[in-house]
Amino acid sequence: MNIIIFTENKSAGGMDTFYENLVKAWPNKDDKIIFICNKGHPGLKFLSNVFPDNSRIVPHSLLLSWDINWVNNIQIIIIQKIIRKLLKYALLPYQYLSIKNLLKTINADFLISVNGSYPGGITTRLANIAWKSIGKGKSVHSLHGLSLHNDSSYGFKKSLNIFDKYITVKHISSLSNLVCVSQSCADSLKNYPGYDDRLPAQVIYNGINLEEENKSESTLNLRNNLKLSKDSKILLMLGTYDSNKGHAHLFKAMNIVLNKYPECHLVICGDHRGLEKYLVVKSMENIMSDTKNIHLLDYIPNASSLIKQVDILLIASQITEAFGLTAIEAMKYKKPIISTEIDGLRETVGLDGDAGYCLEKNNYASYADKIIYLLKNPDIRNDMGENGRKRIESKFNSVRMSEEYYALLLK
Repeated sequence: MNIIIFTENKSAGGMDTFYENLVKAWPNKDDKIIFICNKGHPGLKFLSNVFPDNSRIVPHSLLLSWDINWVNNIQIIIIQKIIRKLLKYALLPYQYLSIKNLLKTINADFLISVNGSYPGGITTRLANIAWKSIGKGKSVHSLHGLSLHNDSSYGFKKSLNIFDKYITVKHISSLSNLVCVSQSCADSLKNYPGYDDRLPAQVIYNGINLEEENKSESTLNLRNNLKLSKDSKILLMLGTYDSNKGHAHLFKAMNIVLNKYPECHLVICGDHRGLEKYLVVKSMENIMSDTKNIHLLDYIPNASSLIKQVDILLIASQITEAFGLTAIEAMKYKKPIISTEIDGLRETVGLDGDAGYCLEKNNYASYADKIIYLLKNPDIRNDMGENGRKRIESKFNSVRMSEEYYALLLK
């Protein structure tokens, strides 16, 4: 059978890891996977290198509201947001018809649309709606972020909320299955306007390939590239330069850590669109007393392979985190995790302390204490790494994940 995976992305990173693992572990190698995505997605080159022979990438040129350059150049942020919101809905009829025509041209039996949050990317929802209208096979929506609802009751925001509710009703009614990556993600939908729980969200945890794959390894050697001594301890954060990711939280914690371990280094690696990284740099300069031990790197393909070179993986999310893919990547390489206790991270990392710590999100002093404790106790780090490896083998492997998606299509 032929399966379409439809998505919309503006940043490279964790979602690309999901696509890679889902496709490469797909149970039936005779199936054909057609991956449809906006041509401006910066992760397409990486995916073209890692997807297997039974798949092909179809980049599209649909105009997306967040990809219109003149809007990005507006200096007053509130005006930029208003115009972008209006453009989102103004473009909707054109996007819907374009997606419908595109799907008609592709010989496929099933559709899996993948969304980073809800409502998230409008084209990912329109794909499900269009798929139903042309009367093809099952339609699945895979949700990888929490639902975000603006409950404003004033002015044009209220009108837009009513319109979005209508789109949500149409979307949910078009689906055969709604999949969430964690129970926290599923729970966040319950009060979303337009969501009908007669189609219950089901949880399929993300999974990763447990085998070593040298052909896709990152070529960056952190110690050589950053000129670090062999005795330096390395902490790593992987994630986009987004305000949710908690960079300021880490910088405050590192001020404490560096007083105890001045030879410790924090490496941050992620995608950005310019302004995001600039804001992180300014935050670092305002918070840190000395920034020479902080290294801000751009996006690196297959950056998860850097985890093997570090001592501890750090996750500092402050607002939402539906799953936390980098956590299970750390478990693969037997590295301990220090995370905030946000949404799906409680399910991924666990609250028992076996594979790492889940801590109060805004308590940077406690976060620093745990870093210091693990740096001081290599045996504890090793035990957590071993426990984490056992955890992903049972709960978060890509074979299990792909089999569960496959089973949905065959029911």
